[in-house]
Amino acid sequence: MIHILVGHEAAKNLEEAFALDENLKGEIVVLKDTLGVGPIHPNEDEKFIGIRTSFWKELDATFPEEDQVLDENTIKLLAVRAQREEEPLCFWMSPCVTDVCAYFWLLTHLKQFPGMLHTINIIGLPFLNEKGQLFYPTNFSQIPAKEFLKTKRLLKEVTPAEYEVEGDEWARLQQENAWVRTYEGGKKIASKDVAYFDTLIKNSLSSEFQKANKIVNETMKKITQSVSHLFIEWRIKELIKANSIIINGEMGKSFKDFEIKKAGESQAENNQTSMDV
Repeated sequence: MIHILVGHEAAKNLEEAFALDENLKGEIVVLKDTLGVGPIHPNEDEKFIGIRTSFWKELDATFPEEDQVLDENTIKLLAVRAQREEEPLCFWMSPCVTDVCAYFWLLTHLKQFPGMLHTINIIGLPFLNEKGQLFYPTNFSQIPAKEFLKTKRLLKEVTPAEYEVEGDEWARLQQENAWVRTYEGGKKIASKDVAYFDTLIKNSLSSEFQKANKIVNETMKKITQSVSHLFIEWRIKELIKANSIIINGEMGKSFKDFEIKKAGESQAENNQTSMDV
C-alpha cells in the first residue's frame, strides 16, 4: 500500500506505527503544500504548480522550489506505478482544511484510475492521547503512533458515487479562487476573503509595542484550523503597509527584530515604518 498524507509530522507518526504493526507498512508520500491559503486557479500563462510556487515565494522569498507544492503530473505517475504494482493508494484524511482540500484535489486527478484511491477518514472519531485521555484530533500529527493501529478498519475505497458527488468540489473552489479556505465540518470547505484572519491579528495587538514574532504566535494560538505562520506574517506586513498596524523598526528584517502595536487615528499618520522589503 502507498500512503499519502499531508505534512511531515503526520507521516512521522505513521512511520512509527509501522514498527507496531507490519500490516500497515508501505511507502509514504508526503503532500507538502497546504491548500487552505493562497490562489488555486491556474491561468493561461501559469499552471497550478506555478501559481502555488509564486504564492509561497511572495510570502517567503527563500521558499524552496517546486518540490514543495502539489504537482498533478507527479501524482498521476504515482497512480500509474501503483496500478502496475497492484498497490492501492491510501489517503489519510483528518478534519482539517489542508486534508479535505487535498482530498478534493486528489479526486480530480485520480478519477481516471478507478478503484485505486482509498481513504482512512477519521472525521468525527475519538482517539486516546499520550495520557490515555479521550480527544478528537484535528490532524494526524496529534495522534500517537499506537493509535494508528485502530485506523486499519477504516480503510475504504473511494466509490464512483463519491467521485460523482464530491469530484466537482475542487472545481468549485478553483472557480471561487479565494485566498483563504476554511473547514466547516464533514467534508465541507468554504471560501473566505484574504483578510479573514486580520481580526485575530488585531486582537493580539495592544497599545504598547511588542515583538512582531510574539504577535504571530499569539494569533496562531487563536486560529482553530491549519494555517502557515508565513501567511499570518504576510498579512501583518500588508496591514502595516495599509497603516492599520504601527511598526517600530524595519519591516524587511526578521519578525523578532521589529515591534508592532495597534494603530489609532493619529498614530496611523505617524507610522514609523521603514518600508524595506
